[in-house]
Amino acid sequence: MTLPTQSRQAFAAGALWREMPGTAGAALSSALTHAPENAAYGLMAMAPLGAAFGPVAMGLALLGAAVGSATGSLVGSGRLAGDAGAALALLTAGLVAALLAHVPGPPADVAWAVLLLVATGIMAGGVLTTLYGLFRIGAVVKFTPYPVRVGLSTGVGLLLIVGAAPAALGQEFGSSLTSTESVRLGAVLIALCALGVTWFADRAHTRVPPVLLGLTTATLLQMAGVQAGWGTSLGQTVGVPELPTAWFGGAATASTWLTALGEPAVLALLASYALTASIVVSLDTLLAASIIDGRLRISRNANRELVAQGMANLASAAVGGLPASPAVPASLGLVMRRPAQRHIVVAYAAALLAVLLLAPAVLGALPTSAVGGVLAYLGAEMISRTLWQTPADLWRLRGQQPTRDPRRWRQLAANWAVTVAVALSALVLGLGHAVLIGASFSVLLFVRSNMRDVVRHVWNGTTRHSLKTRPMNVTEALRREGQRIALVELEGALFFGTADALRARLHALAPRAETAILDLHQVRELDVTAARILYEMAEDWEGMGKSLVLAEWPEHDPRRSLLESVASAERSVTLNFEDTTDLALERAEEQLLERLEIERHTGAVLQLADTMIARGLSAQELNLLAAELTMHEFPCGHVLFRAGDPGDCLFISLRGEIGLRVPGTTRRLASFAPGVMIGEMAVLAGTARSAEAVAESDVTALGLSVESFRHLMRSHPELAAKVSGNMALHLADRVRILTGDLAGWVSRSGAGRSD
Repeated sequence: MTLPTQSRQAFAAGALWREMPGTAGAALSSALTHAPENAAYGLMAMAPLGAAFGPVAMGLALLGAAVGSATGSLVGSGRLAGDAGAALALLTAGLVAALLAHVPGPPADVAWAVLLLVATGIMAGGVLTTLYGLFRIGAVVKFTPYPVRVGLSTGVGLLLIVGAAPAALGQEFGSSLTSTESVRLGAVLIALCALGVTWFADRAHTRVPPVLLGLTTATLLQMAGVQAGWGTSLGQTVGVPELPTAWFGGAATASTWLTALGEPAVLALLASYALTASIVVSLDTLLAASIIDGRLRISRNANRELVAQGMANLASAAVGGLPASPAVPASLGLVMRRPAQRHIVVAYAAALLAVLLLAPAVLGALPTSAVGGVLAYLGAEMISRTLWQTPADLWRLRGQQPTRDPRRWRQLAANWAVTVAVALSALVLGLGHAVLIGASFSVLLFVRSNMRDVVRHVWNGTTRHSLKTRPMNVTEALRREGQRIALVELEGALFFGTADALRARLHALAPRAETAILDLHQVRELDVTAARILYEMAEDWEGMGKSLVLAEWPEHDPRRSLLESVASAERSVTLNFEDTTDLALERAEEQLLERLEIERHTGAVLQLADTMIARGLSAQELNLLAAELTMHEFPCGHVLFRAGDPGDCLFISLRGEIGLRVPGTTRRLASFAPGVMIGEMAVLAGTARSAEAVAESDVTALGLSVESFRHLMRSHPELAAKVSGNMALHLADRVRILTGDLAGWVSRSGAGRSD
């Protein structure tokens, strides 16, 4: 039954009204968690203007975050909460310090003129970010190599620790570590309390957000210390955020601003800042969008989000706020609690504004040292373990890796060197220089090779088969229905951009394929973002009732271990790994045959008439052939013959599989199902064995010796001709299958040669 329009509207309004308490609760909880961070980043960004400007800096930071978040959500696809992040706050602090040398006048006018110049730079960055989206540059930005992104993140973490350290020691934000101000022991204890509680809550996955719990505990401890008379050693609180009475300082500020804009040095500073900020915002936007979309199983237009975040920064700058970019913790906190509400970020923005306007004293009670301790913890979390793990890995592998796979060893060392170079440039030269250096590394060393499609080739079951040789009727069934199996051969590095492109390719395969196998043999690198995307793809295929199989990463492979760590954190999907692509194909074929209900005599002992050697033989001919055959029983693991043994007999399996292996290895050349012949080449040509045959399960087989075959040729030449013809047909089938496998191996052996 279809409701009238008015009834539908009333129903929707009622549902919205019922959801309002839950929405308001989620938004307020997130705002209370992230408002202190935004206020602290405001203090850091404007610290060069002095402590007196701190309350206004916090107020404008919160106002900008609220306005920017709401604008970005309404213009974009929603669900991305924008905050003043560490990287952007550090960039802004560097710009403020540099501008102070170019803006003359009374201190009050200078502060507001610098703020207006910063707003100009933020607007220019917003315009650039918008242009990136309009000109569809988002797809290029996603291909920023993983070592560059890790280096930038690590550099930001180090700078954040350095910037937060003075506050954690009881000094003001912006103070130098070499300052003559005394260290307050009580403030250090408050900072350690905030840091320790946040760390514990983060590891324990408490329901209360870790940052909020850490700050609350430290604030209560400071209040108790003040009551006990220890106030002088505990340090100050951050102060109550406030908004200016005259926007950007009035007419005098405008005159100073115009004068400063006429200086080439100021324009160069603003241009560099705008470019760097736009790159940081673009990276944060695309990464946050990918994570949120992966959690919700939705897909959004990445370029539209760049436009939205550009507009968000334009709006933030218009009210004097800091530049903002989507924050993954804030966005996840909102989305996972209210996944169905597209624009819950608007409610979050309203809650931020409410905290600023209605309860600023709540933030004003926070100890400066506690905020410094929490920021130091957040900075430490941003430092990649790659810095110390990779040298240990290189040292451990130095004995065997360079000789076995020197290209991979060199790649690992080069990636680590790039990460360290970018991180150190951020720490020594500043974040702006680090971003530009990272961009140069991307262009010169990585992007050219990594922007190639990671998918080297896509096969299906009609052209690529496992090495298991089956009876003709089974082989024909697999050939007819082989399009239900897809084999995707990958090459290169799996990171944010390439993994996202792979997800799109698999999505296109899903309507016609029931099993997708990823051949990961030529995948040299895997980062955390790509591991998360791979896991989400496996979850998607399982949700569709299909299977995604990951091949060529054996147990204890570091790339597999990284992916398994992501899966263990989610605990909802078991990843399907196979050591080799051949085994993955065989399992997929067996599952397909089960779905097709093809009779394969599983576990049963075949009769001679059911085998390939007996095709087309009459009952009398079967009896004559049977008289020349001998029965054999082989336990699992038994070697039927080895390379170099005389070719004195062929075997026909009646039960169990026989594998043909490369001498001295466990990698098989073929596997023979019941009813199939093995060793016929040696019988026909009288040559020595070229490989070794091993029983892959308990085997019951018939043997036809060279002497028996020759006797058959002398006594029953017509029957011998039919048997020889069946051998030839069997060999032709194997050659046809191996041709497809050879094409795959040639493709694989040529992978990477153009690097």
